[in-house]
Amino acid sequence: MDTVLTVVLVVVIIALLVGAAFLPRWVRRSSTAAGARAGARFTAERMTQLLTELGTTLRIQAPPEVAAALLHAAVAGHEKAYAVLDDGTVGIRFVEPDDTVVRLGPDAEGTLLRVETFRDYLGFPQTAPLWRELRERVTAEAAARRIEVSDGPVSMFERGDLLDDRNARWFRRA
Repeated sequence: MDTVLTVVLVVVIIALLVGAAFLPRWVRRSSTAAGARAGARFTAERMTQLLTELGTTLRIQAPPEVAAALLHAAVAGHEKAYAVLDDGTVGIRFVEPDDTVVRLGPDAEGTLLRVETFRDYLGFPQTAPLWRELRERVTAEAAARRIEVSDGPVSMFERGDLLDDRNARWFRRA
């Protein structure tokens, strides 16, 4: 009986030693996979939020010339974050003045202010808070001039080719 018990104990000890050799690899592999899944979920949720924010448009109940005056008044004095570009559009700066390009376009009820294109940095678009701030500035400027504004249709975007290892320029779908 003692030899059987000794053999069983030796087999259990050997099994534990062999299992302990493979356990760290298995734990590392499974935790890496779980982390990758959680990261992908976070990235997808964050990207959806940012694309929705950048797709939000502002309908200005005024002709294009008046809307352009509102827009230029809203960016005046904030040249660190906003720049009037050569073609009359407004650029929102994260690194470059044209990281996000904002354009006024015709609308059935007046003029539509919307993002035309933007670049992502560090894997995400970085100018969504500045776009929200610009819409708030234009809304305040319009209220001061007693011009009505409202939310317009949400724009959808397509990601263009990579500009570097993980960042690209996005374009508004027509």
